[in-house]
Amino acid sequence: MEYQTKIKWSFISAIMASICWVIGDIAIAGFEIIPEKYPIFSETYADQVDVEFAVLMLEGSTQRLMFGALIAAMTAILFLPGVWLAYQYVKDRSKWYVWVTYFILLLSVLLMPLGHAVFFYTGEIFKSIYNSPVAAHPYLLETAAGFMQMLYISWGTAIIVLLLGWFLFSVLVFLGKTTLPRWVGFISPVFLTIYQAPSNLFYQLQLLRTG
Repeated sequence: MEYQTKIKWSFISAIMASICWVIGDIAIAGFEIIPEKYPIFSETYADQVDVEFAVLMLEGSTQRLMFGALIAAMTAILFLPGVWLAYQYVKDRSKWYVWVTYFILLLSVLLMPLGHAVFFYTGEIFKSIYNSPVAAHPYLLETAAGFMQMLYISWGTAIIVLLLGWFLFSVLVFLGKTTLPRWVGFISPVFLTIYQAPSNLFYQLQLLRTG
């Protein structure tokens, strides 16, 4: 396969993966969070669960949550050509710090599927608590705590590794180690996350006021 053809298909692969992940995120977590609608979590078990997360997926059907988990987890591999593509912009690919950055970005893709898929199981266990007799709640709450721990470890690790990898790549861009304009470093996932922070904070404040 010619080099330019590889470049083109790497772009296409990364775009397809991004679209699938947006669809997956919307399907599995695209719900309006109103904890007050579910007093069993916002009041009764408020000291035993992460309230906002416990109510996040209660209105999602099993089929929707499963679809959201699978479409993202099973297409994560399509991000790998995108990582390779980013690597192509580096001027001197023989440097050790370039290989470290490349490895971390590859590792982030490998960690993403599990972290995303666990959302399905946590959503389903909280739905089970909400729809089961009170007598079953102690065991289900214990199980939910284990699922949440799994989520924090898997998803948290994936996010940290992802942000670290793209931060290092941004540093390469800022230092002129790539053929990209230096300003491109400011549109990596790390900085896009920072840019979203004010709007997320505003949204949370609005929820508190309406609540």
